[in-house]
Amino acid sequence: MQAINFFRLSILDRYLIRDLYKTFIGVLLVLVLILFANNLVFALDKIISGKVSRDVLWQLMQFEIFEMLSLIMPPAFYFGILVSLGRLYRDSEMIAMQMSGISNLAIYRTYLIGSIPVVLLVGMISFYVMPWAKQSIEIIQMDSRTKDSRITALETGRFQEFKGGEIVFFAASAGANKGEIRDVFIQNNRGEQPAIITAKEGYQLYDPENKGQYMVLKDGYRYLGQPGLNTFSVSKFYEYGIRIRTVDNESGELKLPAKARPFSQIWGSDQFDNRAEMQFRFAIPLSVLALTFVAVPLSRSMPRQGIYGRLFVAFVVYFLIMNLMKLADKWMDKGETPIWLGMWWVPLLIASVAILIEFYDRFAYLFTVKRLKANLVRR
Repeated sequence: MQAINFFRLSILDRYLIRDLYKTFIGVLLVLVLILFANNLVFALDKIISGKVSRDVLWQLMQFEIFEMLSLIMPPAFYFGILVSLGRLYRDSEMIAMQMSGISNLAIYRTYLIGSIPVVLLVGMISFYVMPWAKQSIEIIQMDSRTKDSRITALETGRFQEFKGGEIVFFAASAGANKGEIRDVFIQNNRGEQPAIITAKEGYQLYDPENKGQYMVLKDGYRYLGQPGLNTFSVSKFYEYGIRIRTVDNESGELKLPAKARPFSQIWGSDQFDNRAEMQFRFAIPLSVLALTFVAVPLSRSMPRQGIYGRLFVAFVVYFLIMNLMKLADKWMDKGETPIWLGMWWVPLLIASVAILIEFYDRFAYLFTVKRLKANLVRR
């Protein structure tokens, strides 16, 4: 009966949770847009450098959003509580509730109940959706590398970069046969001296023995060194080959990292990387509960404290918490943290911070009331 009464929602509870979810969804959409723009910049950089084909750009973007969704939902919920509850303090609605007999424990209870669906959703995404998205990204990138290992999608009429900009390629038009190009210009900066190569035509060649992809040019000139120096030379060739890239995975076997392995594969595994990954996936939904504990007292505005009171402090606390999560994950990967400790200590530390803030507020409140009574007695 007590458990049933705990989850029984009053009109006030439904009002607070509904306002929280509206704010949470708004913050989540903003974070998704920011993440999308950030990933788009990195994806375009990979395409420009020739690491990924532009044909798979949108597929990678979609799966990367799914991969990061479980990581951005906890901060979105955290800031959702800060904004929604901070607005109640700003508009004096929370004061009216407290005057009506609503205690701080009742506020904690309401927001903890509101966090349960988010915890379950984040847990499902963390255990199933995130590794599926990571695995899909690995497969797409491997397929792209395998596809480009023999024939790279060289486009005519525009400059392309390979090897991080060490090779700049340009072809004016396509040849008569498939894979052939005409009026080729290549700038090669990989050697000790820069080289510029021009040719009337060229084609691509894959060497299975050396596992390399070459651009073979015919009937052209090679300019080596800096013009005006004694080391500058010009040579004419009938056929000349340039290594564009090396194929590292000729067999096509996909070795998934721990973060891309499904839940069924890492659950109960004795491998250290699987156990560390399981700790990380458990820590993400638990962080939602911990952030709920710390967000409620940080949303509280004291008199003369401004519109959102401790919002700046809340930002600092959040970034400290996220850095602790990353640090704990790094320690787990390196084996510096015992497996029994894992990452459980981070959510526990967050909850401890919330308790300290609550005690501080209670002490500050009692101290203020005592000082006011003393001033009244003097008068």
